[in-house]
Amino acid sequence: MIVDWSRKFAKYIVLKAKKAKSAIALENLDKLWFNASKKSSSLADKLSRFAYRRLQLAIITKAIEYNVPIDFVDPRGTSTTCPRCGAKLSYIHRLAVCKKCRFKADRDTIGALNIYICSLRRMWGSVGSLPNAPAMKDEARQSGRTKDEPMTLYIKSYTSI
Repeated sequence: MIVDWSRKFAKYIVLKAKKAKSAIALENLDKLWFNASKKSSSLADKLSRFAYRRLQLAIITKAIEYNVPIDFVDPRGTSTTCPRCGAKLSYIHRLAVCKKCRFKADRDTIGALNIYICSLRRMWGSVGSLPNAPAMKDEARQSGRTKDEPMTLYIKSYTSI
């Protein structure tokens, strides 16, 4: 049952990513699975890890099959760091609260946001700029504008024929 569900859900995720021309970001949990299996002997603990691992392996398999890129992110700090300001989060059961910027979200949402942000930074440098973008030339900076001049926005309206 877990195998069938994980394959179907993995295919759904991969096809959504392929349609959106996106990559899939996953936590690199290899060390976690290895270390936890040595420490824990609880059957429930092993079964819960088995389901997550099965889903992750199914996603990897389908992503390779459909040629969708995968980015593995280091899981360290993904659920303890505020995705908005980077401060350490405190928890009330599963609700994370940032004392610095007052951001609140569920533990899983925090983890997903941080994995997304980390993957973006790894793939594109700091969010919003490419890591290998050419440096700005001095003549581009000295285009006759002052430093504090506001940006002018030109909006052209088009009429349908």
